[in-house]
Amino acid sequence: MARIFKRGKYWWVDYRLPDGRRIRRSTGFTDKKMAELMLKDIELQIARKTLHLPVDISIEEFWEKYLEYAKLHKTENSWKTDYYVFREFLEFLNQKNINKLTKLSPEIFEKYKLHLLEKGNKKITVNKKLRTIKAIISKAVEWELLPENPCKKVKLFKQPEGRLRFLTKEEINRLLEVIDREDIYLYTVILLNTGLRRAEFVNLRWEDVNLKAGVLRVVNRDGFTTKNYRNRTIPLSPKTVESFRRLKELNPEKPCSLSQDQLSRIISYYAKKAGFHDVTCHTLRHTFASHLVMKGIDLVTVKKLMGHLDLNTTLIYAKVTEEHKLKAISSIDLTE
Repeated sequence: MARIFKRGKYWWVDYRLPDGRRIRRSTGFTDKKMAELMLKDIELQIARKTLHLPVDISIEEFWEKYLEYAKLHKTENSWKTDYYVFREFLEFLNQKNINKLTKLSPEIFEKYKLHLLEKGNKKITVNKKLRTIKAIISKAVEWELLPENPCKKVKLFKQPEGRLRFLTKEEINRLLEVIDREDIYLYTVILLNTGLRRAEFVNLRWEDVNLKAGVLRVVNRDGFTTKNYRNRTIPLSPKTVESFRRLKELNPEKPCSLSQDQLSRIISYYAKKAGFHDVTCHTLRHTFASHLVMKGIDLVTVKKLMGHLDLNTTLIYAKVTEEHKLKAISSIDLTE
């Protein structure tokens, strides 16, 4: 039986075609009466056999359309991740002779989960790949090429809650002590004190750093966009300002002379040299946020400094606060 239902702020229609296919799609209306009128029109078209049926395009055709969209609307790192993840999925589908978008089903995704595990992927990696594919396929639903997302019903592997890795002050000192290159030392100090993402630091320009005012701006420009397409301002501590001054003498053209991959590799190299095998360039960003929270900075402010779009992303640092409080309380013995 045909019906309308609400998803988010829009009303959707749910009906079946004469061949048995079930269609669910947005009406584009927030008004229930308009959605009801649209449903009646669809039922009339079905009865008259004049309803325009969804085009059953190939997965390759959809992928080409999506990639064109992604290159226009997503950051380079983001669409490249989509590219590598989905191309791997396409290879699997080709082996199974599945080439039509409407042939995708939850069963296929369950088989793909096992396929990835057999290839040596860890469960956490499989989950990341499935989330990426799910987000890509959601565009097919939005573009009315699919009635619903077949990946939506696929359950991800359960993962134990991991500890958020950040450096303590003692660990920060250990890391800085082993860095024997001045430019890398300055990079590390700046990343620790600003929480910049790797791409943001590599694409930073001297015009973005106001040493007199003690602030830097993370800005979108041709060839670079922030992860959430939002500019933000980060205040600089006196030590960070001095680090930037010295860095400008070493690198007058731009603050960072390395590529993103080079920066990641060299930070990991020195981290291992200091005895840390679980520290990456991104750990420095976690360290910045964690220490802000431990110093009592509210999560809304941390969210703005980190450039998070959603406060839920910042909430991962709330646990750090609780652990910090428990540790402080456990060290107190008023009976001594």
